[in-house]
Amino acid sequence: MAGNPNHGRLYYRCKASRDFVRQHDIAHPPVLYLREDTITQPVDRFLRDELAGDTLTATLRGLADAHYRAELARHQGADQTRRLRQRIEDCDTKIKRYRAALDAGGDPVLIASWISETSTERDNATAALRLSAVPPQRLNEGQITAIVDGLGSLLTVLRDADPRDKAELYSRIGLRMTYQPGLETLKAEVVSDDFGRVLNVCPRGDNSP
Repeated sequence: MAGNPNHGRLYYRCKASRDFVRQHDIAHPPVLYLREDTITQPVDRFLRDELAGDTLTATLRGLADAHYRAELARHQGADQTRRLRQRIEDCDTKIKRYRAALDAGGDPVLIASWISETSTERDNATAALRLSAVPPQRLNEGQITAIVDGLGSLLTVLRDADPRDKAELYSRIGLRMTYQPGLETLKAEVVSDDFGRVLNVCPRGDNSP
C-alpha cells in the first residue's frame, strides 16, 4: 500500500485491477483507502498487550531457547578444535626441529626466521582454538527481565512518539500488518527470524526526558 496524504490526514491506498481480483478470487475494490489513525491506536494496544509483562517474558524465553539451539548447532558444525590442535602440535614439532638444526650448526639467521614464522602461526592457531572452545551463551533470566523492563518503558510512550521513531520501532520489532478487505480486518503480527533485531528496538536512544 502507498501513503497518500489527504486533507491533513494520511491514508494508505491499494489499487487492484479487475483481472488481479478475478485471478486471485479475492474481495477487493478497485481502490482501497485505509486511514492511518484508525490503524495506529489498535496496533499500539496490541503491542502493549503482546510485548509487555508475562506475555513478553514467555515470548523472549522461547526466542532465547530457539536462538541458543541454532547457535549451538552452528558452533558444533563449525568446530575446528581437532584441526587447530593438530596445527599447534605440528608447529611445536617444527620448532623443535629448527632448534635441533641450530644446535647442529645451522645458519642462525635463517633458522631464527623459520622459528619466528612458525611461532606466529602457532600463536594464531592458539587464539583461534581459545575462541572456538567458547560455546554460545543463552540469555539468562536477568537479561530477559532487563529487556522486558526496557520494552515496557518504550511502549508506554509509543502513542505519542514521533511518527519516524514509531515507524522504525515497528520495523525493528518485525511488525507485519495485512489488511483483509473481504473481512474488513487488519491482521497485525510480530514476525522476525533475527533474534538480535528483535532485541535491538530503540531507534534513537534516550533523546527525550
